[in-house]
Amino acid sequence: MAKNVSRNKKTIKPATYIPSRGVFAFFDRVFNMDKVLGGAFPAYQMRYIVWTSALIILYIASSLNSENLIHKIDVLKADLEEKRADYTTQEADFMKSGKQSEIINKLKGTGLEENKTPPTKVIVTSDD
Repeated sequence: MAKNVSRNKKTIKPATYIPSRGVFAFFDRVFNMDKVLGGAFPAYQMRYIVWTSALIILYIASSLNSENLIHKIDVLKADLEEKRADYTTQEADFMKSGKQSEIINKLKGTGLEENKTPPTKVIVTSDD
């Protein structure tokens, strides 16, 4: 039987290029990832690491912003309830001050008095 063998077989060689300048060389010098990873620092994976880090930062910023909005909404709700209570209190005072008995009590010292006789109906007849 014949054996299946690929004719275009390429062997993957380990990365031998180590940059002397640049961002990745800086990371290599500062963090020395060769010992941790057991080989050269996989710089090609750095874009994925940066992308996920950016997404994580965006997620944290979004959650902090939503918590801030929830706090503002709670403060505004409390303020609205206070204003609504003030409105109902002032409305009740206004309705009470419009009563005839309250008006009489306010006008006692001015010399005006309540009319004791009920109103009479005026009937006009025409003699044509």
